[in-house]
Amino acid sequence: SKAEARAEFGGEGGGNGLSPNNSIDPFKLIPGEFVVHRKYGIGKFLGIRNIAVEAPLGADGKPSGPAPRVGYLFIEYADTQAKIKPEKARSQLYRFASPGAIKAGTKPPKLSKLMDNKTWKMREDMTKKHIRQLVVNQMCVYLQRLQCHRAPYTPPPSEVYRRFNELFSYKLTPDQAAAIQDCYEDLSERDTPMDRIVVGDVGFGKTEVAMRAIFRVFAGGGAIFILAPTTVLAKQHAATMAARLRPFGASVELLSRNVKESDRNAVLQRWKNGETQVVVGTHILLNLAPEMYGRLKLLVIDEEQRFGVKHKDQISAIKASVDVLTLSATPIPRTLHMAIAGFRDASLVTTPPPERRPINTVLETFNHVTVRDAVQYELDRGGQIFYVVPKIQMMALAMQRLQQLFPNLKVMEAHGQMKGDDLDRAMDDFASGRAEVLLCTTIVESGLDIPNVNTIIIEEVQQFGLASLYQLRGRVGRAGRQAYAYMFHAEIGDMREEAQERLLALEECCGLGEGFRLAERDMAIRGVGTIFGDKQSGEVDSIGADLYLELLYNQLERIEKLRLHPITPTEVKTPDFAEVPTLSAAYVATPAAREVADDSLASARSNAEVDKVVASLVACFGDANTESLGTINYHRMRVLAAELGVTRVKIDDEAGCVDFEMNADLEVKEMLVDSLEEIHRKDLSVTDLGIRVVTLMGAQTDVAVAQAVNALRRISDSLPSFIKFL
Repeated sequence: SKAEARAEFGGEGGGNGLSPNNSIDPFKLIPGEFVVHRKYGIGKFLGIRNIAVEAPLGADGKPSGPAPRVGYLFIEYADTQAKIKPEKARSQLYRFASPGAIKAGTKPPKLSKLMDNKTWKMREDMTKKHIRQLVVNQMCVYLQRLQCHRAPYTPPPSEVYRRFNELFSYKLTPDQAAAIQDCYEDLSERDTPMDRIVVGDVGFGKTEVAMRAIFRVFAGGGAIFILAPTTVLAKQHAATMAARLRPFGASVELLSRNVKESDRNAVLQRWKNGETQVVVGTHILLNLAPEMYGRLKLLVIDEEQRFGVKHKDQISAIKASVDVLTLSATPIPRTLHMAIAGFRDASLVTTPPPERRPINTVLETFNHVTVRDAVQYELDRGGQIFYVVPKIQMMALAMQRLQQLFPNLKVMEAHGQMKGDDLDRAMDDFASGRAEVLLCTTIVESGLDIPNVNTIIIEEVQQFGLASLYQLRGRVGRAGRQAYAYMFHAEIGDMREEAQERLLALEECCGLGEGFRLAERDMAIRGVGTIFGDKQSGEVDSIGADLYLELLYNQLERIEKLRLHPITPTEVKTPDFAEVPTLSAAYVATPAAREVADDSLASARSNAEVDKVVASLVACFGDANTESLGTINYHRMRVLAAELGVTRVKIDDEAGCVDFEMNADLEVKEMLVDSLEEIHRKDLSVTDLGIRVVTLMGAQTDVAVAQAVNALRRISDSLPSFIKFL
């Protein structure tokens, strides 16, 4: 009954294997927030209520005092309500998403049914399979790179090296030094191409890490492309690179749509002739003639998260054979970094430079006086201001307000619907100080480094995602000056429930000062996108962010378990054959020749070796007859089964199936079936002992063997490449 269902649920929890601050603190949950119970699925947190429970009995068998009251969390499901003790909630409940991460206007998740946890179990199993595929694909990419080779780069003489480093006017942070060392090891101690991602907050010095790697490749005689997502950023990088590299004889050129066609062609010609060593550009660099990539040795990608799918595919094509260094401003929590360390070289730059001060953050309802004071203060110290609104339609009103407060203020506008050239021009003009305020949408969220901007004003913050606000706030405070972020929200009464949630979360974040703790979960999910490509957000939505990350970490830890245990073909048991079949006398007439041919087939260790023997037989005796074909298929079946670690092949003619028994984890068996195309998968199923293939019912043994060979060959061909290396 529903009354019973409301009784406390619990059972063994999945335990929250994430970093400690990611396990749920039941007392920080906000009523109305969605939670995920490991066993029962998605519910809605209603609140904590104290309930009277029976007092412990005294020696006389009567209650020893008044009934004590115990706090319970109440959770609403699609079919009923449930209650859970806070101490159990800590190990069994996960947040579905960070407060406020569910954007206004998006559908809230569908609540699970408490009385039907089978559906939830199926959903979790589907996600596990998806995650396994994600990890497997990434491993394959990694191993392809390991098969490429290039000569390690010779480090420059220490005197040259010292001079280059002295041009950097700051002291390296420990993280920067470690990331640079990682790059040097990749470039000068390994003979396989580098594919490193440097992850760090805005303004934490990733560019210097790239600079040192570029210098190492340049000093070793290599040529370099630097790929930036916007023309403004490309221009900024080109100026920085030129200032550092020209004293050492490097020619640095810029390629973007703002460079005239004739100049562009001249730059490419100089590159082709070997006169230019470094080209900084936008995605134009991805669309060059194939011969232009002949000289390329290192590709540096800045803010990779801002390139679209098409550009990412083009990058992947170039990546295959050159060294690649990717810079990403999407923070990755350390736990994820440790989990991926096995197959994606990543360096974290998380220590702020010593001159960076914490950003002074003000969160309040919109107030003209605060805006006036903030703008005036920044103008008085000769600085500039970013003024951000969530929608283009709100820019006119914001402009009107600014002009009423400051009639002579020079304001420029920038938003995503402007033509590329106009946008670049506006950004350029603002960067060179031709305006005091840049009124814009989230277009400034990443990439722009303007040290003179140290105040950011953001209207209607409840409409932004936490991760967005985190990036926006990081746009200021880069010049050793005290920076200010003013975040204005609407009146509480005018806001929808989820916007209020987001605001509560924001207040908590601002209270913490550095780093949005609650945004860490969103960051982790974005981080998964950075590492594995962006296709996983749908899966995240199906079971919630926290649980998704836990399953991902578990899978990464289990990667070693995905190994097969190959055996020799003679160890594969075939109980349906009293003895090993031989070629027929009708096909190979002389006993001596037949014995040699049978021995050759029996000693073949791979399918390729069987092919060689068959090719020799066809050359001498023509195509095999039916009986001999059955013998050849028998040997094929054994070598293919042995490669996959199948210990026994059992044919059941009457039931119409073949069982491949194997000594492997359930996960490995599932993966062998899952990696097949849909059309072939329907004939296979995973059993306790191995994998079963459906064959023709009542067919002769040689037909079942031929079908078994086809199934084994398909499994072997679709096997992820890295499994063969484990």
